[in-house]
Amino acid sequence: MHLLDGYRGKNIHLSDLLNAMGPRGFGFVYILFGMLAGALPTGLCSVMAVPILLFSAQQALGRHRPTMPKRFDGKQFSADAVQTGIQSKEKWLLRLERFAKPRWHLLTGTTVNRIAAVCCFILASVILLPGPFTNVPPGIAIALFGFAMVERDGLLMLISFIAGIIGFIVGLSAVIATALLIGRWIAQSGGLPGA
Repeated sequence: MHLLDGYRGKNIHLSDLLNAMGPRGFGFVYILFGMLAGALPTGLCSVMAVPILLFSAQQALGRHRPTMPKRFDGKQFSADAVQTGIQSKEKWLLRLERFAKPRWHLLTGTTVNRIAAVCCFILASVILLPGPFTNVPPGIAIALFGFAMVERDGLLMLISFIAGIIGFIVGLSAVIATALLIGRWIAQSGGLPGA
């Protein structure tokens, strides 16, 4: 919970955040960035979706450890804002840690994890879309996938797939509803300026 204590009051790069995690693998990446994507304001949550896209693609392609290419590491953000986002989910994290444990090993293998990585990629794409509820449900599902991988919990992995489907449907529905509302507003306003 004190991942960024050494960065207080500073702006950091995504690579700084990755280095602070240590050699914990993709599961920890999904826990952290999925949780932050669901907890931070809209602008920052979109930033958190970028590393999820990158790392889930790496895992889906068979990489064993997440790496941050320099060309994707230009964006800086507040370490304090990230730490606040983590702390806001502390109780939820502790409850999930008590639930998760090694079991149902058939659903914790490399192939299932790579399929889960594809799901995380799709959910991160939803987080990037504008609209309400496009970040929280997908972010929760991504964090659940991370816990399932870290704890080798097949039951939690199954729950994560269900949560992922729900998160995708809710997020996409929010985008469609937002688009329809904007379209209706434009229609009632007499169309776009200059049309």
